[in-house]
Amino acid sequence: MLERRAHWRSIVEQAAISSVPIRQFCQAQQVDEQQYYYWRRILAQEEGGENAAAPAGRFVLVRPEASAVADSASAALELVLDRGWRLRIPCGVDEATLRCVLTALTPQA
Repeated sequence: MLERRAHWRSIVEQAAISSVPIRQFCQAQQVDEQQYYYWRRILAQEEGGENAAAPAGRFVLVRPEASAVADSASAALELVLDRGWRLRIPCGVDEATLRCVLTALTPQA
């Protein structure tokens, strides 16, 4: 069982740093997509407790580091995505544009 966990942990970690959608990643790795999502959830629960079971893409409160405050001063909202990317959203951004960007950044199931 430990070997299986290590195998899936490796796959989940590789997928997290991959720039391709999960579906394509799973096809390339010859991994069942449903099993990938199952193991991602199980491993996240083990590592982070109950809160880790929340679906990816949920918003969390972000407190900027002191060095980042100056960079984000012009942004009304800053989202830090699970890959470490920062999305700075200025005041008055067009709602349709923001929806388009957020849709593009949402992992495809």
